[in-house]
Amino acid sequence: MIAELFAWWRIDCLPAARRMGYRREAAALVVRHRRLRRHWADHLARTRAALLASARQATCARDAPKRAWIMGAGLLHDVPLAELLECFERIDLVDVAFAPAARDAARRHPGRVACVTQDVTGLIADPARDPRDAMPPLPDDAWCASVNLLSQLPLLPCSVWLQQGMAESGVERRGRTIQQAHVDALQQAAHACLIIECAQTHPPPGPADIDLLPGLPERLAASGWLPLDSWHWPLNPPGETELPEGRAMQAWSR
Repeated sequence: MIAELFAWWRIDCLPAARRMGYRREAAALVVRHRRLRRHWADHLARTRAALLASARQATCARDAPKRAWIMGAGLLHDVPLAELLECFERIDLVDVAFAPAARDAARRHPGRVACVTQDVTGLIADPARDPRDAMPPLPDDAWCASVNLLSQLPLLPCSVWLQQGMAESGVERRGRTIQQAHVDALQQAAHACLIIECAQTHPPPGPADIDLLPGLPERLAASGWLPLDSWHWPLNPPGETELPEGRAMQAWSR
């Protein structure tokens, strides 16, 4: 509890997002990352490797971008910043909450690394908006990456809609629309990387896996995305929670 409070105090967060609990969630993730570093090491390494592979593909293209726009990078745990600085002239770390590591990186690389405080759903300030119209446009001159973000985007907006009395079926529909709007925006980028949590997994004899993004891998493949890697993330290893669970991860690039 003390560790989370200290982490909470050190995190900068968009005020509207703070009221929805984002700062608390970010602080909890910082503490868990510290505690589970050994269990999460492979997941973080595979995420960094996928991002770097996609970025290097982009830099080899005829229209190679000079800018990176990385969404979900506020804690900087899984972003290979030093290597990406060799690929791009400018890197924008985009999130609603930033840990000291991200702010320190921006200070160390003035003019090259920036912390961009932005709600990529466009719904935090006004949850009543249509998710299809709310998402801010992505920069058209950048390699755009979404890092372990897609399955998380609907969680807090959906909790607000449930508290407001919206029917569960409507909340689920709006949550799927948030995710589709995010993928659609990345689809319009000249170069992009998408790292996703595809399924919630449990070791045997636990419950069956739960598909978090039904049909998305097939739609990505049909839309010209190329698979980079797939792996397992032991999100809650034995002893962390009553029922151990993980995530089936995939990385895609275009």
